[in-house]
Amino acid sequence: MTALDQTAFLWLNLGPQTPSSVLNLALFATQYLPHWLVATTLTVALVGRQGWRGQAWKVLASIALAVLLAHWLKQVAQFPRPFTLGLGIQWLPHGQSAGFPSSHAAMAMAFAASACLAPMPWAVRSLLIGVALLVSWSRIALGLHFPSDVLAAWCVGGASALAMQSAGRATHGFGKGTRRGI
Repeated sequence: MTALDQTAFLWLNLGPQTPSSVLNLALFATQYLPHWLVATTLTVALVGRQGWRGQAWKVLASIALAVLLAHWLKQVAQFPRPFTLGLGIQWLPHGQSAGFPSSHAAMAMAFAASACLAPMPWAVRSLLIGVALLVSWSRIALGLHFPSDVLAAWCVGGASALAMQSAGRATHGFGKGTRRGI
């Protein structure tokens, strides 16, 4: 964490004058949106169109790998969260565990990056990336993470997506003319 990280955090952290609609959006993005992403992806993996199921399983594997890596890195790095240093406003109760990298942001970026590696319209890709950015922003806005925690999480999520998508191609022949219907 640097002075720039602290400055960016204080700029993005919601203040006492924040409109309730913005605070509620941040709370929704942190508390519910990650669960909806996983539940929706699992539903597609189990009962979605045949061409979408394999991709949904790769997205779920990407999410799992990202969360595992984020938890492991937290144990190794042991960087504090902003509220443990008395910085900003903490809008949501949270334990004092290490904050680097953000598991929520890693999961959200793994979801978006992995899903975006499938053929789809740019509008859908933009929506998926927007969801990942919303979840990531909410972690800083609510006082739970520094921007560097989120940036590191994006790297973890992106790398997890690439790894799982590559593994899926290697083991299932994805990309050899089987992209139809995704």
